[in-house]
Amino acid sequence: MALETTSGSLLFTVLDAEHPEWRPLLAVIKEALREAERPQWARFVPALEHSGRGGRPLLAGAVINIAPRLVGRWVRDILEVATAAGTEVEPLATRISAGCLDPVLLFESALSQGVDRFHEVALVDEDYHGLLRGLASLIAMPMLQSCRRAWAEWVPTDWAHGYCPICGGWPALAEMRGLDGGRHLRCGGCGGDWRTEWLRCPFCGEGDHEKLGSLVSPDKLERETIEVCDRCGGYVKTMTTLSAIRPEHVVLQDLATVVLDIAALEHGYRRPAAKGYEVAVSVVAESSRLRDLFGL
Repeated sequence: MALETTSGSLLFTVLDAEHPEWRPLLAVIKEALREAERPQWARFVPALEHSGRGGRPLLAGAVINIAPRLVGRWVRDILEVATAAGTEVEPLATRISAGCLDPVLLFESALSQGVDRFHEVALVDEDYHGLLRGLASLIAMPMLQSCRRAWAEWVPTDWAHGYCPICGGWPALAEMRGLDGGRHLRCGGCGGDWRTEWLRCPFCGEGDHEKLGSLVSPDKLERETIEVCDRCGGYVKTMTTLSAIRPEHVVLQDLATVVLDIAALEHGYRRPAAKGYEVAVSVVAESSRLRDLFGL
Protein backbone atom coordinates (compact mmCIF):
# COMPACT_ATOMS: atom_id res chain seq x y z
CA MET A 1 0.00 0.00 0.00
CA ALA A 2 1.33 3.46 -0.93
CA LEU A 3 1.37 5.17 2.44
CA GLU A 4 2.12 8.62 1.02
CA THR A 5 -1.47 8.83 -0.26
CA THR A 6 -3.31 6.82 2.40
CA SER A 7 -5.33 8.27 5.28
CA GLY A 8 -4.11 7.77 8.83
CA SER A 9 -7.22 5.90 9.93
CA LEU A 10 -6.89 3.44 7.05
CA LEU A 11 -3.22 2.89 7.84
CA PHE A 12 -4.06 1.93 11.40
CA THR A 13 -6.84 -0.37 10.20
CA VAL A 14 -4.53 -2.17 7.77
CA LEU A 15 -1.69 -2.55 10.28
CA ASP A 16 -4.08 -3.71 13.00
CA ALA A 17 -5.57 -6.36 10.70
CA GLU A 18 -2.24 -7.61 9.37
CA HIS A 19 -0.40 -7.56 12.71
CA PRO A 20 -2.73 -8.02 15.69
CA GLU A 21 0.35 -8.53 17.86
CA TRP A 22 1.16 -4.84 17.29
CA ARG A 23 -2.08 -3.55 18.81
CA PRO A 24 -0.51 -2.31 22.08
CA LEU A 25 2.10 -0.35 20.13
CA LEU A 26 -0.44 0.94 17.61
CA ALA A 27 -2.64 2.20 20.46
CA VAL A 28 0.21 4.29 21.86
CA ILE A 29 1.26 5.62 18.44
CA LYS A 30 -2.33 6.56 17.64
CA GLU A 31 -2.58 8.48 20.90
CA ALA A 32 0.68 10.33 20.18
CA LEU A 33 -0.42 11.30 16.66
CA ARG A 34 -3.82 12.40 17.94
CA GLU A 35 -2.14 14.57 20.57
CA ALA A 36 0.23 16.04 17.97
CA GLU A 37 -2.80 17.43 16.11
CA ARG A 38 -3.96 19.48 19.10
CA PRO A 39 -3.47 23.20 18.36
CA GLN A 40 -2.41 23.99 21.94
CA TRP A 41 1.12 22.75 21.32
CA ALA A 42 1.79 25.33 18.59
CA ARG A 43 1.57 28.13 21.17
CA PHE A 44 4.65 26.81 22.96
CA VAL A 45 6.98 26.44 19.95
CA PRO A 46 9.98 28.60 20.88
CA ALA A 47 11.45 31.29 18.69
CA LEU A 48 14.43 30.12 16.67
CA GLU A 49 17.71 30.97 18.36
CA HIS A 50 20.05 30.10 15.48
CA SER A 51 20.04 29.30 11.75
CA GLY A 52 21.02 25.63 11.88
CA ARG A 53 24.49 26.29 10.49
CA GLY A 54 27.47 24.32 11.72
CA GLY A 55 25.49 21.09 12.02
CA ARG A 56 23.27 22.27 14.91
CA PRO A 57 19.65 21.10 14.60
CA LEU A 58 17.15 23.93 15.00
CA LEU A 59 15.93 22.49 18.32
CA ALA A 60 19.41 22.55 19.87
CA GLY A 61 19.66 25.02 22.71
CA ALA A 62 15.95 25.83 22.71
CA VAL A 63 14.22 27.05 25.86
CA ILE A 64 10.58 26.00 25.83
CA ASN A 65 8.18 27.80 28.14
CA ILE A 66 5.20 25.51 28.43
CA ALA A 67 2.11 25.05 30.59
CA PRO A 68 2.84 22.36 33.20
CA ARG A 69 -0.80 21.26 33.13
CA LEU A 70 -0.59 20.50 29.40
CA VAL A 71 2.58 18.44 29.81
CA GLY A 72 1.31 16.68 32.92
CA ARG A 73 -1.98 15.79 31.29
CA TRP A 74 -0.23 14.49 28.16
CA VAL A 75 2.36 12.38 30.00
CA ARG A 76 -0.35 10.84 32.17
CA ASP A 77 -2.57 10.18 29.14
CA ILE A 78 0.07 8.33 27.13
CA LEU A 79 1.20 6.29 30.14
CA GLU A 80 -2.41 5.40 30.84
CA VAL A 81 -2.92 4.24 27.25
CA ALA A 82 0.36 2.28 27.32
CA THR A 83 -0.58 0.62 30.62
CA ALA A 84 -4.07 -0.27 29.39
CA ALA A 85 -2.53 -1.77 26.25
CA GLY A 86 -0.50 -4.16 28.40
CA THR A 87 2.97 -2.62 28.05
CA GLU A 88 5.49 -2.63 30.89
CA VAL A 89 5.22 1.03 31.90
CA GLU A 90 2.97 0.71 34.95
CA PRO A 91 5.81 1.43 37.45
CA LEU A 92 6.59 4.65 35.58
CA ALA A 93 2.91 5.63 35.48
CA THR A 94 2.60 4.94 39.20
CA ARG A 95 5.53 7.22 40.06
CA ILE A 96 3.99 10.02 37.97
CA SER A 97 0.57 9.59 39.61
CA ALA A 98 2.10 9.53 43.10
CA GLY A 99 3.96 12.78 42.47
CA CYS A 100 7.36 11.07 42.80
CA LEU A 101 8.39 12.04 39.27
CA ASP A 102 7.96 15.43 37.62
CA PRO A 103 6.29 14.97 34.20
CA VAL A 104 7.91 18.20 32.94
CA LEU A 105 11.37 16.78 33.67
CA LEU A 106 10.46 13.52 31.96
CA PHE A 107 9.15 15.51 28.97
CA GLU A 108 12.39 17.53 28.80
CA SER A 109 14.54 14.39 28.78
CA ALA A 110 12.38 12.93 25.99
CA LEU A 111 12.79 16.09 23.88
CA SER A 112 16.57 16.02 24.35
CA GLN A 113 16.52 12.52 22.82
CA GLY A 114 19.17 11.18 25.16
CA VAL A 115 18.10 7.64 25.99
CA ASP A 116 20.46 7.38 28.96
CA ARG A 117 19.13 10.60 30.45
CA PHE A 118 15.54 9.46 29.94
CA HIS A 119 16.33 6.26 31.83
CA GLU A 120 18.00 8.23 34.62
CA VAL A 121 15.04 10.59 35.01
CA ALA A 122 12.54 7.72 34.81
CA LEU A 123 14.51 5.84 37.52
CA VAL A 124 14.82 2.64 35.51
CA ASP A 125 17.86 0.44 35.00
CA GLU A 126 16.82 -1.31 31.79
CA ASP A 127 15.01 -0.50 28.57
CA TYR A 128 12.31 -3.22 28.66
CA HIS A 129 13.34 -4.53 25.22
CA GLY A 130 13.51 -1.03 23.71
CA LEU A 131 10.05 -0.03 24.97
CA LEU A 132 11.19 3.04 26.91
CA ARG A 133 13.28 4.31 24.00
CA GLY A 134 10.19 4.21 21.79
CA LEU A 135 8.05 5.71 24.53
CA ALA A 136 10.42 8.67 24.89
CA SER A 137 10.11 9.54 21.19
CA LEU A 138 6.30 9.34 21.40
CA ILE A 139 6.17 11.54 24.51
CA ALA A 140 8.18 14.15 22.60
CA MET A 141 6.20 13.81 19.37
CA PRO A 142 3.52 16.52 19.90
CA MET A 143 6.20 19.16 20.53
CA LEU A 144 8.50 17.87 17.80
CA GLN A 145 5.74 17.81 15.19
CA SER A 146 4.70 21.34 16.16
CA CYS A 147 8.30 22.56 15.81
CA ARG A 148 8.55 20.97 12.37
CA ARG A 149 5.39 22.73 11.21
CA ALA A 150 6.72 26.06 12.42
CA TRP A 151 10.33 25.70 11.29
CA ALA A 152 10.24 23.62 8.09
CA GLU A 153 10.90 26.62 5.84
CA TRP A 154 13.96 27.57 7.91
CA VAL A 155 15.83 24.29 7.43
CA PRO A 156 19.11 25.03 5.61
CA THR A 157 18.78 23.90 1.99
CA ASP A 158 22.41 22.74 2.03
CA TRP A 159 22.06 20.59 5.18
CA ALA A 160 24.80 17.99 4.76
CA HIS A 161 24.31 15.78 7.83
CA GLY A 162 22.61 12.44 8.25
CA TYR A 163 20.63 13.44 11.35
CA CYS A 164 17.47 15.54 11.28
CA PRO A 165 18.04 19.29 10.85
CA ILE A 166 15.06 20.02 13.10
CA CYS A 167 15.34 17.65 16.09
CA GLY A 168 18.63 15.78 15.63
CA GLY A 169 17.14 12.28 15.29
CA TRP A 170 18.52 9.67 12.92
CA PRO A 171 16.36 9.02 9.84
CA ALA A 172 13.68 6.35 10.16
CA LEU A 173 13.82 5.78 6.41
CA ALA A 174 14.78 7.30 3.08
CA GLU A 175 12.71 8.10 0.01
CA MET A 176 13.71 7.96 -3.64
CA ARG A 177 11.11 10.54 -4.55
CA GLY A 178 9.49 11.74 -7.73
CA LEU A 179 10.46 11.34 -11.36
CA ASP A 180 14.03 12.46 -10.72
CA GLY A 181 14.47 9.99 -7.87
CA GLY A 182 15.93 12.54 -5.47
CA ARG A 183 17.00 10.95 -2.18
CA HIS A 184 15.33 12.36 0.93
CA LEU A 185 15.85 11.28 4.53
CA ARG A 186 12.81 11.30 6.84
CA CYS A 187 12.64 11.65 10.61
CA GLY A 188 10.10 9.54 12.49
CA GLY A 189 9.94 11.86 15.50
CA CYS A 190 9.18 15.25 13.97
CA GLY A 191 8.46 14.15 10.39
CA GLY A 192 11.42 16.17 9.09
CA ASP A 193 12.43 15.93 5.43
CA TRP A 194 15.89 16.74 4.05
CA ARG A 195 17.66 15.93 0.81
CA THR A 196 20.90 13.97 0.76
CA GLU A 197 23.37 12.49 -1.71
CA TRP A 198 22.64 9.23 -3.50
CA LEU A 199 25.78 7.46 -2.27
CA ARG A 200 26.25 8.46 1.34
CA CYS A 201 25.75 6.70 4.64
CA PRO A 202 23.71 8.99 6.90
CA PHE A 203 25.33 7.59 10.03
CA CYS A 204 29.07 7.76 9.32
CA GLY A 205 29.17 9.80 6.11
CA GLU A 206 30.84 7.05 4.05
CA GLY A 207 30.65 7.79 0.32
CA ASP A 208 32.82 5.03 -1.14
CA HIS A 209 30.60 2.86 -3.35
CA GLU A 210 32.72 -0.18 -2.53
CA LYS A 211 31.66 0.10 1.13
CA LEU A 212 28.01 0.82 0.39
CA GLY A 213 25.45 -1.66 -0.89
CA SER A 214 21.80 -2.66 -1.07
CA LEU A 215 19.69 -5.60 0.03
CA VAL A 216 16.77 -6.08 -2.35
CA SER A 217 13.77 -8.35 -1.88
CA PRO A 218 12.73 -9.94 -5.20
CA ASP A 219 9.01 -9.68 -4.42
CA LYS A 220 9.21 -5.91 -3.78
CA LEU A 221 10.21 -5.10 -7.37
CA GLU A 222 12.88 -2.75 -5.97
CA ARG A 223 10.24 -0.40 -4.54
CA GLU A 224 11.66 -1.12 -1.08
CA THR A 225 15.36 -1.69 -0.49
CA ILE A 226 17.81 -1.63 2.42
CA GLU A 227 20.83 0.60 1.92
CA VAL A 228 23.75 -0.73 3.99
CA CYS A 229 27.17 0.52 4.99
CA ASP A 230 30.03 -1.88 5.63
CA ARG A 231 32.10 0.81 7.33
CA CYS A 232 29.79 1.41 10.31
CA GLY A 233 27.40 -1.53 9.92
CA GLY A 234 24.37 0.75 9.70
CA TYR A 235 21.40 0.58 7.35
CA VAL A 236 18.50 2.72 6.21
CA LYS A 237 15.27 1.48 4.65
CA THR A 238 14.57 3.13 1.30
CA MET A 239 11.18 3.54 -0.41
CA THR A 240 10.44 4.62 -3.96
CA THR A 241 7.64 7.21 -3.78
CA LEU A 242 5.95 9.60 -6.19
CA SER A 243 5.36 12.20 -3.50
CA ALA A 244 6.55 12.76 0.04
CA ILE A 245 5.14 10.56 2.79
CA ARG A 246 3.05 12.75 5.06
CA PRO A 247 5.16 13.81 8.07
CA GLU A 248 2.84 12.23 10.63
CA HIS A 249 2.85 8.95 8.69
CA VAL A 250 6.62 8.40 8.71
CA VAL A 251 6.43 6.58 12.04
CA LEU A 252 3.72 4.30 10.59
CA GLN A 253 5.72 3.59 7.43
CA ASP A 254 8.68 2.71 9.65
CA LEU A 255 6.52 0.19 11.50
CA ALA A 256 4.88 -1.17 8.35
CA THR A 257 8.29 -2.05 6.88
CA VAL A 258 9.62 -3.88 9.93
CA VAL A 259 10.25 -6.91 7.70
CA LEU A 260 13.11 -4.89 6.18
CA ASP A 261 14.55 -4.30 9.65
CA ILE A 262 14.47 -8.03 10.29
CA ALA A 263 16.26 -8.71 7.00
CA ALA A 264 18.93 -6.14 7.83
CA LEU A 265 19.47 -7.64 11.28
CA GLU A 266 19.78 -11.10 9.79
CA HIS A 267 22.58 -9.81 7.58
CA GLY A 268 24.42 -8.25 10.53
CA TYR A 269 23.43 -4.59 10.10
CA ARG A 270 22.09 -2.38 12.89
CA ARG A 271 20.55 1.02 13.49
CA PRO A 272 22.72 3.25 15.70
CA ALA A 273 21.82 2.94 19.38
CA ALA A 274 22.44 6.63 20.14
CA LYS A 275 20.70 9.59 18.57
CA GLY A 276 22.37 11.49 15.79
CA TYR A 277 22.63 14.72 17.77
CA GLU A 278 21.64 14.93 21.40
CA VAL A 279 20.07 18.38 21.54
CA ALA A 280 20.24 20.33 24.80
CA VAL A 281 16.67 21.48 25.42
CA SER A 282 15.40 23.29 28.50
CA VAL A 283 11.72 23.02 29.38
CA VAL A 284 10.50 25.53 31.95
CA ALA A 285 7.06 26.02 33.42
CA GLU A 286 5.16 28.90 31.91
CA SER A 287 4.47 31.37 34.68
CA SER A 288 0.87 31.88 35.74
CA ARG A 289 -0.44 35.37 35.03
CA LEU A 290 -2.40 35.33 38.28
CA ARG A 291 0.72 34.37 40.25
CA ASP A 292 2.67 37.14 38.52
CA LEU A 293 -0.11 39.63 39.23
CA PHE A 294 -0.10 38.92 42.96
CA GLY A 295 3.66 38.50 43.21
CA LEU A 296 3.46 34.87 44.29
